Amino acid sequence: MARFAVPRGPKRYVTTYARFRGVDFSTDPALVDPSRSPFAPNLISDAGGMPEKRPGWRTLATVRSPINGLYAWQFGQQEAIVIHGKDAIYLWQPGEEPYLMLEGVTDGRSQGFVMNGELYLLTGGEYLRIWRAEGGLARCRKVTENAYVPLTSIGRDPAGGGTAYEACNLLSSRRRNSFCCDGTSKNYVLDAQGLDDSHLECKLDGQVITGYGVDRQKGIVVFDEPPAKPQVAGRDNLEITFGVADQAEKIARCRVCGVYDGCAFVGNDPEEPAYDYRSAPGQPNYFPDLGYTRVGGDSAIMGYRRIGPYQAIIKETTSQEATVYLRQSGVLDGQTVYPVKQGVSGVGAISPYAFGNILDEPLFLSEEGVMGLCTSSVSEEKSVQNRSYFIDTALKQEAGLDQACAAQWRGCYVLAVGGRCYLLDGAQERAWRSQSMGDYLYECYHWENVPARCLLARGEDLFFGTEDGRLCRFNTDIDTMERYADDGQPVVCAWSTKADDDGSFAQYKTLRRRGSGLMSKPYLRSSVTVNLRTEQDFGQNIRYETMDIFDWEQLDLKRVGFSSNDAPRIVPFGQGLGRYITLQITVKNDGLYEGFGVYGIAKCYTKEGNIK
Repeated sequence: MARFAVPRGPKRYVTTYARFRGVDFSTDPALVDPSRSPFAPNLISDAGGMPEKRPGWRTLATVRSPINGLYAWQFGQQEAIVIHGKDAIYLWQPGEEPYLMLEGVTDGRSQGFVMNGELYLLTGGEYLRIWRAEGGLARCRKVTENAYVPLTSIGRDPAGGGTAYEACNLLSSRRRNSFCCDGTSKNYVLDAQGLDDSHLECKLDGQVITGYGVDRQKGIVVFDEPPAKPQVAGRDNLEITFGVADQAEKIARCRVCGVYDGCAFVGNDPEEPAYDYRSAPGQPNYFPDLGYTRVGGDSAIMGYRRIGPYQAIIKETTSQEATVYLRQSGVLDGQTVYPVKQGVSGVGAISPYAFGNILDEPLFLSEEGVMGLCTSSVSEEKSVQNRSYFIDTALKQEAGLDQACAAQWRGCYVLAVGGRCYLLDGAQERAWRSQSMGDYLYECYHWENVPARCLLARGEDLFFGTEDGRLCRFNTDIDTMERYADDGQPVVCAWSTKADDDGSFAQYKTLRRRGSGLMSKPYLRSSVTVNLRTEQDFGQNIRYETMDIFDWEQLDLKRVGFSSNDAPRIVPFGQGLGRYITLQITVKNDGLYEGFGVYGIAKCYTKEGNIK
């Protein structure tokens, strides 16, 4: 019997895209690493590092617009949010309407810090204190109303002298002098001249006394009768409180702040942008008049970060001086001092609102992308290196980078600008460019439709304020499928592969109907649209598939299925595609209240001959 050879079909090849890591906007779509995507809006890595749809967000409250700042504050036993909306300060607690604490403040971006359980805000026009008053009510007032009155001189004789004790307070015109009375003198000389017209108070042995006149020009108090000697010889028994012109506007004009070694540091006064001012330890209502530092040249201070034992002072970009300076506390002649030394030159910060950390690495936004302050554990040399290469092409095209804001959330640095968010993911393995000097990159993600003017991370929660006065919250606190909606609208997400020629740009390929498909993460409600794009077209949708897990509580009769299996979903493409050179596969979800996640994409194809 004759034998006939059965012709074999063309050899089949399989390309699998898996172990996804993030987006890459800075590489040509044809050259992107297969683990990254040139187009992947509204995804974030899950606990295993795989991309899944971000949570949606919802509006919680509305205040005067725009929202200039959001601040977490422990109000008694409850966590609250302080909102700076336009020219007003509000307190918001879950389930309540915002409570107006103060109005008539400066309408501009603000910054703040917490010390001693109280919140302090810089608006660029005021320095504000927020605290829990008696009766459990929140109050907001200018710090000048509660500024510390320093005891500037002690052990003074009626004619003057004595010992300088505490520095004057920039926040207050008031100061105190302590005298040891001799029982005969009526004239007591203060340690300042040119007194203001504020009330002058005298206390003898702790009791307020009257019967005196004041020569404000010469700074002399003249008593009708000589104050008595102290009961204990040599002990001060007379205290005079008076006022001299203050310099509180220096602090009120500052626009950036940080806390280091128990002290508050403020800077970026538009009139003196290179100066910063230090409070006394644990006393944000006391800024000693000599506690200022000129940091480098004339360029503006943009922000502060902690790096090891130092406070890093980051300035704006300039070619004339260093952009990073380092402050460290020390003791000199029994006094705590805070000397500053020059750090590195190069790239500086562009926005004072975009500072943050990933783990222990300080980050800031520059004109060149997101930069990290790294430290060599061997040499202790500080350097600034780019950490955001994968998103820089898109990021640097955004308008208004000088107003971008950032927050640290779930191990990520979240940067908001132009209605979008760019995320640097500190939970994933870093991409190393070289093994020297910490030269690495963070994996990145990109979110659309997030109209954030300012961000606030509080634990696992992420809030933002908008230009039109809305306080919004990402739905991290919702466990149902309502989690996946932006104020009632769908969260549209997608993952695209590279424009892949499978190692041969001079050969035609054919996508096989069998053997190609998607592995997706299971959700109670999910769906996917599969799109194929070649070098010849703008893409075509070849498959739409729902992938729900049956649940009586979330039953939808229009898409009912009875699978209760929560294993990963496999969606075959079910359609082939002939004669292409490069192929880009996009899997998309745009369903309202639907989750979506990508585990892998498989492409089965054959080679069809060389290009002629």
